Amino acid sequence: MLLTPVTKLSYDQFIGRKLFKRRKQLKLTQIKVAKIMGLTFQQVQKYEKGTNIFSAPRIRSLSTALRIPKKNVGFLIWKYNKKNKGRL
Repeated sequence: MLLTPVTKLSYDQFIGRKLFKRRKQLKLTQIKVAKIMGLTFQQVQKYEKGTNIFSAPRIRSLSTALRIPKKNVGFLIWKYNKKNKGRL
């Protein structure tokens, strides 16, 4: 049995992984999400990788593009624990 090591993620990487999973769930491309948000697909790619830092307005526009209701935007940061560094 091969166990994968637990990865410690930064806050931006943690949110980026959730965005990636949600985008795949909706069967959207990075290009489609970028078009909805008025960004380039490279910027969406950087957000998903955790390279770019998330601002509050950007999280809101991402949640709109990924059809996350306003009341559920907290799902993006839910379970992120600074002590555990967002272990997934």
